[in-house]
Amino acid sequence: MAKAYLACNTFKFHTIQSYMIPIQEELFEDEGSSEIKLELKHIDFHLDFDQYLCHHDFMHKKNGRVFGKNFTYYFEPLNFYTYFKSAEDLSFIQTKTDAALDFIKRINNTKLYNLEPVKIDFTRMYPLITEVGGAWIADLNRAHLKTAGFFGPNVHKSEEFIDAAAEGNVSSIRMKYVSHKSKEEFSIAISKKGTIVLYDTIETIEQELDLVEEIYQTLIKPHL
Repeated sequence: MAKAYLACNTFKFHTIQSYMIPIQEELFEDEGSSEIKLELKHIDFHLDFDQYLCHHDFMHKKNGRVFGKNFTYYFEPLNFYTYFKSAEDLSFIQTKTDAALDFIKRINNTKLYNLEPVKIDFTRMYPLITEVGGAWIADLNRAHLKTAGFFGPNVHKSEEFIDAAAEGNVSSIRMKYVSHKSKEEFSIAISKKGTIVLYDTIETIEQELDLVEEIYQTLIKPHL
């Protein structure tokens, strides 16, 4: 199962043992309330990252009816880890991108946190990659095609991809990444929103963090 890590520049991070964001009950009096919580699990868990266990009730806006009652949204309860390294002002949020972005928005509103997803510039990243095997382009201005996927060896060098990228926006790229540390090859993706996606099953969380941190240092940080 793929795992996503959103990389964030971290300008402020509330390092209290446990913190729950106050709920605005009046917003949810008819359809349930949401909860957001961060709990410090380990200081210096691995690679100088502190590990926080987080809970976020992620809102999905969708109309429906259940048990004879209409609803306009529902909450998806998510539990995940956030890793924070104060020495580099860096955080990794290990959950799906849309939920991680919503989580950031909610905690930033407290003024106790200030996290910002890293800005990805694929054109500056390509020279650092041995071979791009796949890419997705969004926001195409075509009658019957708004997104397109391109696959093949060094697909980013093809004329078809270059033309489409000039018209739309590259939303993510996929590649094989060989770890400098373990010498193993992994299938990964990097999204425009700042997410690193791991497609292989990795034995331990520490090994996952090793790989994510290495990908950030070798492919993302050099062009920031």
